[in-house]
Amino acid sequence: MAVRKSVFGSKGEERGFRSIEHTWDEEYRVFPQLPFSWLFEPDPGWRDTANLFFKTSIDYVLCTKAGRPLLAIDFDGLGRGFDRDGQYIQVEETRDPHRKLKFDFKLRYAKKNDFPYYVVASEEFRRLDKEIELTAMDGIIGAVLAGIDFEEHIESLVEENREAIDNLPPDEQYEYTQDLVLQQEVMSDLDHNLVTQRVLEFREQIQAISGSWSWREEHRHYEEPELPNLEGRGVLGSLKGATARLAAMSEVERVGCVFTLSDTPVGEVSDIVWIRNVGSYSQSLTLVRKFAELLACNKLLRLLRKRAE
Repeated sequence: MAVRKSVFGSKGEERGFRSIEHTWDEEYRVFPQLPFSWLFEPDPGWRDTANLFFKTSIDYVLCTKAGRPLLAIDFDGLGRGFDRDGQYIQVEETRDPHRKLKFDFKLRYAKKNDFPYYVVASEEFRRLDKEIELTAMDGIIGAVLAGIDFEEHIESLVEENREAIDNLPPDEQYEYTQDLVLQQEVMSDLDHNLVTQRVLEFREQIQAISGSWSWREEHRHYEEPELPNLEGRGVLGSLKGATARLAAMSEVERVGCVFTLSDTPVGEVSDIVWIRNVGSYSQSLTLVRKFAELLACNKLLRLLRKRAE
């Protein structure tokens, strides 16, 4: 018998680990190859340790410095798969006929325990841009961490404002509470989402150079496969179109976004980003818009600096 040369199953898996470690290791810890049973408690009815639960592991687990697990990630180098709406989508054929069964088991168990778990591949570890050392995986991690922070702080924020809420007329209480929710969502995102932080950084630098930020902004999303439109005649036609569109959302493999800044000192500036539909469609839409905004702001910043030379 011999000692393995690496704990990683492939070079791609190791690169994924190094990417997460490089970006997040200052505030968090990332562990490779943790047994599934170290992350979750087994179902009380399970007695047979031959169960998949006791035999499988997780490629990367992001934890607090104290060791509290926050996010689990599996790298699917062979199948190039990803998770979508709680199911594993395999892209490449492999010799393992039970690959989907294994990933789907872990996805179901993580969802049952309300714990963020993703299946990704090399696509999620590609840099958005040569100048920006951020990947789609960094965007996913940032969104998850922001969500965790929001859940941990929203109740205390509402309680801190309980007296002010109770003193308002009933029709104004809901609006005030929603403002608090939005405030906490923004703060959590700014504190934990590196993409959001970089966008703000670029915007501040652009404003410092130009002296203002008064340009029109717009974005447009795209999907592959393309979603059917909502056109339809009458109530039944509109309902049929909406139903078809909702059904098609569950089949989306990639989402894209074009972000455009118009009427800037250097004219119209835009950029486009595509990412795979990892996790949920709504999360992917939010992430890809942020990525496209980041690249468009970076492009505008470069042009303004060049113009000022």
